[in-house]
Amino acid sequence: MRTPAARTLADYGVIVRRSWWLIVGTVTAALTAGFAYTALSEEVYESTSSVLVLPTASDTAVTGARTAGQVNLDTEAQLVKSTEVAVAAAEALDAGAPDELVSQVSVTVPPNTAVLEIAFRAGDPEAAQAGSIAFSEAYLDHRQSGATASLDSAIATATVGLDTLNTEITAAENELSRMDSGDNRSDLETELDELRRQAGELEAEIAGLEAQEGAITPGRVINEASVPLAPVSPNALFNLAAALGLGLPLGFILAWARHRLARKVAYPTDLAERCELDVLASVPPAVKFQRREVFGAYSPGGRVFAQLRNVVASQLTHEQRVIVVAGVAPGPAASVVAANLATAMARAGDRATAVAANPSTTVGLPELFGTEPVPGLADVWSGRVDLAVATQAAPRQPSLNVIGPGAAARATGPTSEAAAETFSKLAEAGRFVIVDAPPLSCSADAQLLAGHADAVILAVQSQRDSIAETAAAAVAMRQIDTPLLGAVLLPGALGPMNTVPMPAARREIDRADATGDTTLRLTTRVSADETPTDSLGTVEDQEATTQVMPVVPSVESR
Repeated sequence: MRTPAARTLADYGVIVRRSWWLIVGTVTAALTAGFAYTALSEEVYESTSSVLVLPTASDTAVTGARTAGQVNLDTEAQLVKSTEVAVAAAEALDAGAPDELVSQVSVTVPPNTAVLEIAFRAGDPEAAQAGSIAFSEAYLDHRQSGATASLDSAIATATVGLDTLNTEITAAENELSRMDSGDNRSDLETELDELRRQAGELEAEIAGLEAQEGAITPGRVINEASVPLAPVSPNALFNLAAALGLGLPLGFILAWARHRLARKVAYPTDLAERCELDVLASVPPAVKFQRREVFGAYSPGGRVFAQLRNVVASQLTHEQRVIVVAGVAPGPAASVVAANLATAMARAGDRATAVAANPSTTVGLPELFGTEPVPGLADVWSGRVDLAVATQAAPRQPSLNVIGPGAAARATGPTSEAAAETFSKLAEAGRFVIVDAPPLSCSADAQLLAGHADAVILAVQSQRDSIAETAAAAVAMRQIDTPLLGAVLLPGALGPMNTVPMPAARREIDRADATGDTTLRLTTRVSADETPTDSLGTVEDQEATTQVMPVVPSVESR
């Protein structure tokens, strides 16, 4: 049994070639969808402001933050999209819902910088610029107010402490003015000096906080938002590239699925991969079958079968002479292969005999070779004629003999003993015997004949024979001891080979005179190859027979 080899890049190339139209169609559909999406999408413009964030008194370094420095830029980026900033930006833009504005803004932090890039998207360029400016200013104002509020709180706290000290200083001074000189006066003066010192420190602290408040710089815009000249969305190049990136793999997947789900044999790889058959020869679809005859020696088809002869001869020993060619389904495939293989052998100088054992073919070996179908193999097996009488020389091929199907082909099937005896006699003469066997899908005769042969070849017709039936035929042939050499693949279009010629028949209808006596006269010429077995007397065409049948008059004639 043949073991399929590992799939190579060439095998995938075959799959692509056999379904190229599907891949191209899928990619075209994907590109069309990408182009339609680009054409129907609304244009979106984006404007970006760059804001340098400076540290303030309220900023504290965060341990383990992604960005270095006193300001945590990740926090500031989230602050830009906060509700407070969005509300302020909405008031500046005179817009409605702040939530919608938040969905239009995006903030990025360039690596190793203290810069926030605030981008705003809108349906027109001016709105995009205004939105970016509004969010930048609202963010800086919010950061300014946050830092100012912190200092105001510290100033207020220090002011309350200073007021308390001033009150205590006033009370101490009043008490000191009423006291006489003595020890108690000295203690009070010491306490008053301490209070005055503390008050001075608070005044200095408040002055410092007020100075910081006046010098607060939360940041500044280093790149002002400009009016965008082109929309950022839709991006035609990106959309088409994405469509191509989606359509091409999808096309490959569909091609692979078509390859795996195909029910008919279409290419030689189907025989090798799915039927586990070696492909001995493959007739290209470009080869045309113009007439019901074998290929010429130097025609494209003739070269294919000449190569097939060389392959078959190299695989047979000197004693192996009998080759059975069997089709898969009823049709001309086996007959075409058997006839052309026998002809190729004769042209190569081999003595060959082509045996017609396939009564179900649409074109027989006698017709392809130009010999008589009667007497033939069935007549030999029925004992009516001798094998030498049924053997005829093929015109234009002196070393090629042909044995037709015989007049009893449809009535007398092969027997194991008859097949063995016939093949033995033919092979004893030193001839190659090529047997055109019945198809395996409707008869077991091919298996019986192959049991007495030396080699078997399957004839498969592209786009006609199913993969399942071909694989079953290969299994059936492997169940016997005869080696299965492989298969020959024929194209699906065999021209006149696929048609069945109508038998010559002639009918005549004679009408009698007006007396009402009407007869139907049927005249049919029966050719020799259609003569039943039990009426076979001689091998010549019989004379025309006439049957006279009464015809029932119609109602009108009555």
